[in-house]
Amino acid sequence: MGKKKSYPDVEGHLKAVKTGLKYLIENRRLTISYPEVTMELPPIYRGMIILNINKCINCGICARICPANAIKMYPKDDKRNPGIDYARCIFCGFCVDVCPVDALAFSDVHDTAYYTYEELKFDPDRLLKSPEPFKKPLKKVKVIFDEKRGLKYE
Repeated sequence: MGKKKSYPDVEGHLKAVKTGLKYLIENRRLTISYPEVTMELPPIYRGMIILNINKCINCGICARICPANAIKMYPKDDKRNPGIDYARCIFCGFCVDVCPVDALAFSDVHDTAYYTYEELKFDPDRLLKSPEPFKKPLKKVKVIFDEKRGLKYE
């Protein structure tokens, strides 16, 4: 009967609110000046997807597992190869993970820009090449966590 109840969820939320209020009062800059400065990305970052058409066995599992319905199979020469609609893609990585022959892989490109909706649709031929980045970064920064200051960029 003498046990003290612990509420880890409430404690965590209160700690987050306290941190947010601290940053609000101290007026610290938490953002970077993109696109002049970009962050250094970890090697497991999920960028845009590349198709290796020589490995693809045209099974369509990638299209079936996609939760956003972003992958469509395009017929070509009695085969069907995947294409991606990046307006729908949520970069979950299910398609890359489920591919039995590793025909789909992530590229290190993630910051692209397009003017029209049609440019966001990548058919199999366009999916073969890694997309071009929007702009070459002038400076890369690395995110460092500081106990007293929070996130800082070096």
